[in-house]
Amino acid sequence: MTISSRERRFVLAGGVLLVAFLAIKYVVVPVVSKQVEVRNEYREKLRALERYQLVVEGKKRYERKFTDAEQLFSQLQRRLLPGEKLTLAAADLQSILHKAAGESGVTIASESIHLPKKVEGFTQVSVELSLNSDLKKLRDFLYKIESSGKLLTVPKLMLNASFPRPGAELQVAVVVSGFTLAAEEKS
Repeated sequence: MTISSRERRFVLAGGVLLVAFLAIKYVVVPVVSKQVEVRNEYREKLRALERYQLVVEGKKRYERKFTDAEQLFSQLQRRLLPGEKLTLAAADLQSILHKAAGESGVTIASESIHLPKKVEGFTQVSVELSLNSDLKKLRDFLYKIESSGKLLTVPKLMLNASFPRPGAELQVAVVVSGFTLAAEEKS
């Protein structure tokens, strides 16, 4: 069995094609698919890294917000009346009011402490005062209450002037309220 040169070329071409096919199937295709797989994995990890960076930035932002909120909370706590019991908070409120009255020249005729009540998570402590004062001293007294550094409100203010004239004595009924975190005491 002799093979002609023409058949040899066909066999050689077939062998080259077979080797090329096998090389493509078992070398080139796996290398290309591995490269595509690595490229896709790289893109996926890059997107994951970007997401993680956003999470880290968000965490830092929320940590800053939390720190700011803690500072604001501590500032607001300093503005509340101190004392673990409501009687101590009421005594502190009375002290503030007596000091403000003394500094502004207002005379306290009488005072009474209202029952504490819960208001939006806080306990409101109120003191009602009957004052004798002229208008200027009353203004100074109210300003001292406002600038006392504590969170105080004036929910009620009633003036009674017999003869309204400059410098005339006024009878004033005022309720001043402060707030505390102390729980209501049970009677």
